[in-house]
Amino acid sequence: MYQEQRLAEMMRLLESRKQLSNQEMMAYFDVSRDTIRRDFTKLEDQGLVRRTHGGIVPRQSQPTIPGFNDRLQAFSQVKAAIAQEAAAFLEEGQLCFFDVSTLVLQLAQQLETGVTVYTHSLDNAIMLSGEEPYELHLLGGQFFPKNRFYYGLDTAQVLAKIHFDLAFIGAAGLQDGEVTYDDAEDAYLKEIILKQAKTKILLAEASKCQRTAPYSAGSIDQFDYLITDQAPDLPKDAQVQVIISQ
Repeated sequence: MYQEQRLAEMMRLLESRKQLSNQEMMAYFDVSRDTIRRDFTKLEDQGLVRRTHGGIVPRQSQPTIPGFNDRLQAFSQVKAAIAQEAAAFLEEGQLCFFDVSTLVLQLAQQLETGVTVYTHSLDNAIMLSGEEPYELHLLGGQFFPKNRFYYGLDTAQVLAKIHFDLAFIGAAGLQDGEVTYDDAEDAYLKEIILKQAKTKILLAEASKCQRTAPYSAGSIDQFDYLITDQAPDLPKDAQVQVIISQ
């Protein structure tokens, strides 16, 4: 098991146990004390946990992880409906990319199909870390706490060699048909995915058409489908097929 997978599983365990000890995690993952110490140190460096004598507890100043279940319950009906439309594209055995996005996270929550998922999202990994019919691959690298994703040169190299059946991608902005993001690294990964996926599906509320973010990953026309909640304000010559959730 890779370190990133252990870290995601530790954060999931913290949801129910509220604290983890060195001894517990050594036995749980069947690894050495030094390995667990390095894992705990990395989680602390990322601001996700606080070290205690012989273990870790959630950092209360980071409400997203301690309140993870509450966050899922707070998803609006709009997001759930968009995710449900996206789930209709999934078929057994597909190779999929799940983006860092609250809409894609909602899709991950609904996932019941035996697919293989690659993601750079910590929250997606936590959601999909149970014993389910799907196979999960968490892409590693430096952790970006604001939008909770990993990125590294190795991540880009791995993605550039994979041909995905489906890519489910979110957006920070969609003004004038330009798909934009808050982080340059995240936008770059999207550019790679748009080249590597057979079917590209953008999940975005129509309100994103009134917003723009600093970094562009390309045009709406590079996507096959846009799943949204109401008729979007797109350029008249946009080629993407629009699906409006019910």
